[in-house]
Amino acid sequence: MRKTTILTMLALSIAPIMAETLQDIANQLPVTPRATANKLEIPHVPGAEVRFLGADYEQLICPDGSIIRPLADTKVQVSFELSKDGEKAISKDYEIIVPGTQQVDAAGNPAPQIVPALLNWVGGKGEYKLGAYVTVATDMPLAAEFAAELEEMLQCKVELVPFGNKADISLGISNDLVLGKEGYTLNITEDKGILAGATTETGLYWATRSILQILQQGNGAAPCGKALDIPRYQVRSFLLDVGRLPIPLSYVKKVVKYMAWYKMNDLHIHLNDNYIFHEKYVDAGENPFEKSYSAFRLESNMTGADGTKLTASDLFYTKEEFREFISYAASMGVNIVPEFDTPAHALSFTRVRPDLIYKSTNKRGCEMLDAANPETLKFVEQVFDEYLLPQKGQPAVFKGCDVVHVGADEFHGNAEHYRAYTDGLLKMMLSKGYTPRVWGSLNTKKGNTPVHAEGVQMNLWNGGWAKAWDSINQGYDVINTNDGALYIVPFANYYRMDARHRWVHEHWKVNNIAGEVVPSGHPQLLGAAFAIWNDMIDQLYAGYGDYDIWHMFSNSVDVLAGKMWGSDACIRSYDEHQKLLAKIGEVPGLNPYSLWKDVDGITISWTPTTLPYEIGKPSMGPDYEMTMELMLKEAPVPGEEQVLLKGDSGVFCAALSDGTVGFRRNDSMEFSFNYKLPVGEKVTLQLIGKPGSTQLLINGQPAGQCTLTRFHRKPEGLINTFVLPLEMLGSSFNGEIYSVQVKHTAPAGPTVDPNLK
Repeated sequence: MRKTTILTMLALSIAPIMAETLQDIANQLPVTPRATANKLEIPHVPGAEVRFLGADYEQLICPDGSIIRPLADTKVQVSFELSKDGEKAISKDYEIIVPGTQQVDAAGNPAPQIVPALLNWVGGKGEYKLGAYVTVATDMPLAAEFAAELEEMLQCKVELVPFGNKADISLGISNDLVLGKEGYTLNITEDKGILAGATTETGLYWATRSILQILQQGNGAAPCGKALDIPRYQVRSFLLDVGRLPIPLSYVKKVVKYMAWYKMNDLHIHLNDNYIFHEKYVDAGENPFEKSYSAFRLESNMTGADGTKLTASDLFYTKEEFREFISYAASMGVNIVPEFDTPAHALSFTRVRPDLIYKSTNKRGCEMLDAANPETLKFVEQVFDEYLLPQKGQPAVFKGCDVVHVGADEFHGNAEHYRAYTDGLLKMMLSKGYTPRVWGSLNTKKGNTPVHAEGVQMNLWNGGWAKAWDSINQGYDVINTNDGALYIVPFANYYRMDARHRWVHEHWKVNNIAGEVVPSGHPQLLGAAFAIWNDMIDQLYAGYGDYDIWHMFSNSVDVLAGKMWGSDACIRSYDEHQKLLAKIGEVPGLNPYSLWKDVDGITISWTPTTLPYEIGKPSMGPDYEMTMELMLKEAPVPGEEQVLLKGDSGVFCAALSDGTVGFRRNDSMEFSFNYKLPVGEKVTLQLIGKPGSTQLLINGQPAGQCTLTRFHRKPEGLINTFVLPLEMLGSSFNGEIYSVQVKHTAPAGPTVDPNLK
C-alpha cells in the first residue's frame, strides 16, 4: 500500500478527534470514495448519529441509500446529517463514484457533444446513417412534430410506423428504474438504428431533443454507442414577467419550445404586476393609483363596484387559450407555474377593491392590499378559485398545473400582517390540491406568526429577504433564484445577467445561493430559475417588445440549462460552448425573428387588382424594406383606422385613429409617425425596418418621427421594432394601391441596448 494512502486513512480516522465542533466533524467524515455495494456506506462517528441526507443524482443513490448502477462510472455528490447532544450539523458535499454496469472502451466513439451534455456514454464502433427516407417507430403523441423537425433539419422524408416495427429511429416506454420521470437511454447500432427508451413520455421527448442535436451535427449520422441521461435537479426554471409588459401567448409558446430544446422544464409565468416606481408620480404631485400602469393578463369575471375590470384592457389571455397553453407545454415536458402576486405588486387588485388598500404612508402603497383585513384573503381566494376550480362545467383553467405561485414579495407593511396573510394563502392553495410556490421574505418579515412550510416551494431571490439555510431549516423546499446572479431587466442599468453569460458559464452554481452553499443533493434544494422582469414600463418605457428581448432569453437558456440538468463544472470553455451551439444549429420549428428562409436577399412584388388583396405570406422580421405606391382618395374619418397591411404580427395603417400613418404591434403597443398622407396624390411610401427601429419615407424623404402613442413618451431613444405583417393588403383602405415590393435580408444583430455599451 502506498504511503500517501496510509496517511490519508490515518487522517480520516482521527478527524473526529481533532475537530472542534460538530460542523467540523461533518466536513471531515471518512467517506468511501467508491461505492462497492448496493447500499451507501454510512460513515461512523463515535458518539454521534450519522444520517444520509441526500444525493444530487437521487436516481442513482436513492433517499434510502440504496444504489442503482448507471451505464458508466458516475460521480455523485452526497451529504450527511450529524446529530449529537441535541445539536445537528449538515456536511459538505462528498464525491462518490457509482460504478457503471459497462466498461468504457477507450477506442470506442467519443460521446456526442450536445447541450445539456449526456451523463453517461459507452462508445461503440461505426455509425448509423439516415438516408433520404427515414422511418420512425413510436406511439408518442408528439410523433408528428418530431417527424416534421427531422424533415426540416435533415431535408428528408419521414414515415411514422407503430412502435415495434423495424425503423431507423424507435422511441419506446421502458421500465428501467434508474431513469425516473425524466431520464432516457439511447442505443445506437449499425444494424438496428437508434433506439430510445424512457419510463415516461417526457423522458422520450427529452430523448428526441438529444437525437436531433446529434443528427444535426452528423449530417444525418449518429455514432454507435449507448447513453444514459438523467437530470440532476428537478426544477429547471425560467420566469417571464408578462404582467408589466404585454406579451402575446403565441410568443410564450415559442419560449416553451425553446426551453424544451435544452430540457428546461419549468416556466413560471408572472401574470399580474404594475409599474413599481409610483414615487415618481407622487413626487410630481400626481396620483399613482390613477396613473401607474398595471395589468392582470387572464380573462376574469371579477369586476369592481364601479365597473373596473380585473382583466387587462390592452392584452389578455382567454381562459380557453390558457388551458390549451398548459396542455401544449406539458406535451413538451414543460410545467407551467402561473403566478398571481399579492399583497404587493397588486395594483390591478386594488383598483377593483380600493376599500382593501393597505393603510400606509409608503409612496408605493397604492399597489398593496390590506394584509391585515380578513376580507382581503377572501377576495384573493375568490380570484384564484376562478382558475383553480372547475367553473360552469368547464375544467379548471389551471388543470395540469401541479404548482401555483402565490407571489407574496416586497410587501412594505407590518411583518405580522404579512406573515398571517401569507400563511393563509399557502394553506388555501394546499387545501385545493395544489403545491404552492412563494417568494422568500421571512428574514425581512420576522415575527411570531407562524407561516406554513410543509409542502411549500420557495424562490430564494434575495439574501436579505430570505436566507437559504434559514428557509431550509424552516422546512421550505427552495429554488435558487438569486437576483444578483440570475435576473434580467431589459434596457435597465441594473440586473443584467444577460451581459455576464461568460461569468455564469464559468462560475455560477445551483447550490450557491447568495453566498450560502447548500449541499447539491440536499432534498430541499429543488433547482434554480432565472428571470426576465419588465420593470421599464410606464414612464420608463422605451418601446421595446418581445422581439427585442428574445436574445436576452435565448442566450441565457443554453448557458444555464447544462448546469441545471447536469454538472455545474465547466466541461468546456465558454468559447467552445458557443462553437458547439453553432454546430447544433437553430431549434427546428422555431423562427423567433420571423426570418424568411432565403435571408441572403429576397425581393417580392405584388400588383393588387382589387382591395382587400390576400397576400397570404408569413410576417417578415427585420431587416426589410417595403415600398408601396398608393393614393389616399379622401381624408380619413376621425376615430376610424385605415389598414394597409395586416397579419399575426400586427397592422400597418395609412391612418391610425388620429389620421396619422403608424402601426400597432400584436403586443398592443401603437406607434405613430406623426405624418398624414396627402389626399388625392399618388405617393411612394417606404417602410424600413431594422432591429430596434422603423423608419417612414415618402417619395424618398424621411417623413415624421416614430413616436409611441402610450405613456407620453418622446421619440428620442425609442425602440420601435416592427415585424411586417404580410397576410392581407388594404383590408380597410380608402384609396388605390398600385404596387407593393418587399426586400428582406438577415438582421445584422439584436436591438442595441444603450445600457450595455
